[in-house]
Amino acid sequence: MALWTSTTVTDVTKKEENDKVTSPAEKEDSWSTSKKNVGIDLGYGFVKLMDGANELIFPSVVGVGKEIKFLSDSFFQKNEVENLVVTYEDRQYFVGNLAVRQSDIASRSLDQNRVTDKNAKILLLTALGLLAKWDNQIFNIVTGLPTDLFGAYYMDWSKSIKGQYEVAFGSNGSKKVKKFSVKEARIIPQPFGTLYDQILTGTGAQTQQELARLVVGIVDIGFRTTDFAVANELEFIDHLSFSTNTALSSAYRIIGARLREDYKIDKENHELDRIVEQGAIRIAGKSYDLTGMKKDAYEQVATKIITEMDSRWDYRDFDVILLTGGGGKALSEYLLPHFPNMRLVDRPQHANTRGFQKMANGVFSDKH
Repeated sequence: MALWTSTTVTDVTKKEENDKVTSPAEKEDSWSTSKKNVGIDLGYGFVKLMDGANELIFPSVVGVGKEIKFLSDSFFQKNEVENLVVTYEDRQYFVGNLAVRQSDIASRSLDQNRVTDKNAKILLLTALGLLAKWDNQIFNIVTGLPTDLFGAYYMDWSKSIKGQYEVAFGSNGSKKVKKFSVKEARIIPQPFGTLYDQILTGTGAQTQQELARLVVGIVDIGFRTTDFAVANELEFIDHLSFSTNTALSSAYRIIGARLREDYKIDKENHELDRIVEQGAIRIAGKSYDLTGMKKDAYEQVATKIITEMDSRWDYRDFDVILLTGGGGKALSEYLLPHFPNMRLVDRPQHANTRGFQKMANGVFSDKH
């Protein structure tokens, strides 16, 4: 893994030195009618995807599909991502926000082994279907796995992604069948997406020479896991990289318990997304402020992450520590003061996805 990581970036850089650098949009125009290089972050909280021209996000929630007996005008006015009805292998699913709104049984959980996890496959195919604009679209994919799961599952997950697919979008007599295939799939440790976002251009060429020579720690706080990764001159240092289960879902559990205690109300974790985002809950027509509850939960989770980090790392060993992920943004006010060499990356929730897509443009540039 170490040799592959450093070699890939170097090879891409050498190739780019001999080519005219074009913008991602210009490159997209030249091959989008047949192939797309895609970055997909299949997170436990949200699916994020990019193909150079489009950037989409939807909750990692899958529910059993059913006929919706009445569709108001507002349903049709919502964009496609808000109303994901997907049929695959003769079974219909509601995905994302539609699953939250309409499914009797909806699940956010993803198994560690994504090869055997039906939800993971549905979320992946939904993401690709959203980007498939032409018949028989071909995709090259870069995606990631949590640090602790990478070694055990990356080869099987890569093999299982490749293939040809037929997925129908829509329902109630308005289904649109999309046929597409995954030609190439590269799996990397999840936090390295953020690192590649910092050092690569949109076409996959290395641009940040200084950062590429440093010892870099990456703290990627997601919904269910926090991944800690170490790169020394772009080489993945396995024995210093690890994952924990302390993440945003930990804060959700604290908030959920407080809601049961204070308001005698139960909420599934996927139902808490909007409540936590707004910092308020409506009960019987009255709004209750949860700002203090949310702040207390975030502070507890951040304190535990600091303890876990201190137990495995000495922050002084790093030239810089990159804080990333949706959870990184949410907890940054508690983490940044504790580590003087830590910085929050730009648009952290999408940083891994951007890095995946940039890398895809580089490593699959000869496959356009």
